[in-house]
Amino acid sequence: MLLAALALAAGAVIVFVACDSRGKGRVAPPAGFVGTSGARITIDGRPFRFVGANVAVVYGDDERARMPATLAEASRDGVRIIRVWAFGEVDDETLTGGARPKDKDWLYANPFRRGPDGWNEAAFVHLDRILAEAARHNLRVQICLTNWWPDTGGVTTYLRWAGITDAYDESQPYNVNVERAMLFYTNERARKMYRDHVERIVTRRNTVTGVLYRDDPTIMAYELMNEAQSPTGRWTERRAWVAEMSALIKSLDPHHLVTPGTWGYRNAWERRAWLEEHRLPTIDYCDVHVYPRDDHDSYVTSPEVLQEFVDNRAAAAFSLDKPLVFGEFGMTPEGFQGQGQVEWFRAYFEAATRAGAAGAMFWIWTHDAGRFYGLTYTTARDAGVRAEITRGAQLFDDTAGAAPPARLLDAGQHLVPRQFVFEREAGSDAARPVVSSTKNGNLLYRFAPESAARGRFEKLGGGAGYVWGEGVGFFEYDVPARAGWRWTKEIVVRAHLQPTPPFDARGRVQATRVTLFINGEDCGSRLVPIEQSPAASIQEWRINSLPLRLQAARGKPLSIRFTIKVDADLPSGITIANFPEGFDARGSAPIEVEVRD
Repeated sequence: MLLAALALAAGAVIVFVACDSRGKGRVAPPAGFVGTSGARITIDGRPFRFVGANVAVVYGDDERARMPATLAEASRDGVRIIRVWAFGEVDDETLTGGARPKDKDWLYANPFRRGPDGWNEAAFVHLDRILAEAARHNLRVQICLTNWWPDTGGVTTYLRWAGITDAYDESQPYNVNVERAMLFYTNERARKMYRDHVERIVTRRNTVTGVLYRDDPTIMAYELMNEAQSPTGRWTERRAWVAEMSALIKSLDPHHLVTPGTWGYRNAWERRAWLEEHRLPTIDYCDVHVYPRDDHDSYVTSPEVLQEFVDNRAAAAFSLDKPLVFGEFGMTPEGFQGQGQVEWFRAYFEAATRAGAAGAMFWIWTHDAGRFYGLTYTTARDAGVRAEITRGAQLFDDTAGAAPPARLLDAGQHLVPRQFVFEREAGSDAARPVVSSTKNGNLLYRFAPESAARGRFEKLGGGAGYVWGEGVGFFEYDVPARAGWRWTKEIVVRAHLQPTPPFDARGRVQATRVTLFINGEDCGSRLVPIEQSPAASIQEWRINSLPLRLQAARGKPLSIRFTIKVDADLPSGITIANFPEGFDARGSAPIEVEVRD
């Protein structure tokens, strides 16, 4: 074990020396291998862009038997990369702990692994055949090494083998208790079993061609996991795992590409974690999945919004000077939001090429016309979509040498994936404050929380007595203009604020960073904690800025903006609400602006 650890450490050092986080100084791969150069994927130094396909060739007997035809038809339509799953974990104790489920026959007949110490050589031999057949059709292969989801065994099965039995939970969405499944990244027994699987594949010699996998240019890349997940506040655990396993692969095979398979991101905060994982020097390109019908947090409701989604992820990858590949995209024959399947595929390929993505892989190419999300070559049903695949492949070929578009290279843009916006009509009575005087004769403007004049957040909502925004954004309240001059020595802003943590924070987020802007001027930030009722978290800003005092003195309108900045250390949203029951407010309002003379 000591020698193995030293060998791994030495390999990691070699990899680190070979390339930095932007790919500079990387040792050139052998002739014919897929490589990278900045934001481009290359072959022998020439830019390479592609349409790819997830292919159904691994599990069912019919799928395996039809594998040669499936690959041949994909190549005929212009596909250049196929994504295959080199995993499948089963044993006598099923995923549910009961009798072997009949609907899992496809998996139990063809797993890669039977128990923690058992291997199914026939599955590995079939992977050999896939690689050999892919080479015959000028296809490259992205090999995925395990699955977050339990339909093929995956993370929850590894954990059960490690003695952790509650990660699989039928009461949870997709049968995964995410908090418990996160142990896969840190549990040594689970990590050891995964490393064993990685080494068995990466060091394998193909029984059909006789070529070592590490020497086979047919393999484009290894993907560490299918749609690896991590809830808010636990991203460092996943990143450490990605660093460990990508370094392992590079120590065994320094020339093939590696990508994490972390699915993507939903908000600006999660985007930071995605960037940190892809910034690792042992990661070669970035990966994203998108399903407009089912990815409700992506809010892709039209081809125009799909372009915004693609642009945002491309800009993130380009900020790292690394290529972007869309590893999965799917649309059912019924289409979505008034656009048919053909239109969605056309929009997808066009958006990806316009954004400078290296590749776009659709889900899923199969002989089975009845498979959900499946595209089939065995009937005429999908002829229109197949034509779009061919057209998309030509688009990628025609733009292979194009540089990433300038609009996506500004590091200060595209930092927030998507925001929702509202604004009241100018002069709306609903946005007017109640104006009064204090005992000292100072002007006092009192606002109800829901009287915000405008707002912008990644998610937002509200009702009688409250408004909330999740992630990055702001709520703004308008102090109206008044006639006459009034000496002003200070402006005081008080607000009853709380965080709006993401749904998956589970108590790990205890505060949010709120910055106050008045007429665009930064008046400082406050770290706002989660309050404990009946106490109230009231934040106060005292502003002595001369320009702002002069504007208030002259009776100019003031815009009071409570902001969660995109670079805040804790961008966990904001809730503005009435005071909790039992709190003695003594006549104060949830939002007050006092002009003191």
